Amino acid sequence: MNVEIEDKNPEIGVVIITGSCCFPGMTPLDERAHQVVEQAVAETGVVAKVKMLPATAAYMAGAPQSVITELFDMFGRTGRIGLPAVLINGKLVGYGVPRLEEIKSALVKPPKYKHQRSIK
Repeated sequence: MNVEIEDKNPEIGVVIITGSCCFPGMTPLDERAHQVVEQAVAETGVVAKVKMLPATAAYMAGAPQSVITELFDMFGRTGRIGLPAVLINGKLVGYGVPRLEEIKSALVKPPKYKHQRSIK
C-alpha cells in the first residue's frame, strides 16, 4: 500500500535535467539554465536545493515517470528535445533555457512536495 506523506521541510527541490550527457553540444544550455535557476533562487530568497541530473539518470528512475513521458511526447510531436528541463518539487515547470521570471514565479508558489512510502 502506498501512502502519500506531505513533507514539512520548507526546502524546495529543484532538479535540472541536463542533456549534455547525451549531446555534448548542449553543455552551454545546461549551464545557462543552471545560472538562471540559481539567480532566481537568490532573488526570491527561497530555501532551495538545486541538483543537476543527467538525462540518462533521469530516464532510469531519477525523475517522475510523468515528466519523462511528457518530454518524450514533446519530442514525438515537435521533434524538439525538451532539455534542459527544470522541475520544482517533481513538477515540470520549464524546458530549454528557462526565463528568469518563470522560475521565480514557480519558486514563490511551488507545487507541494509529497513522498510515497510503501507500508506492509
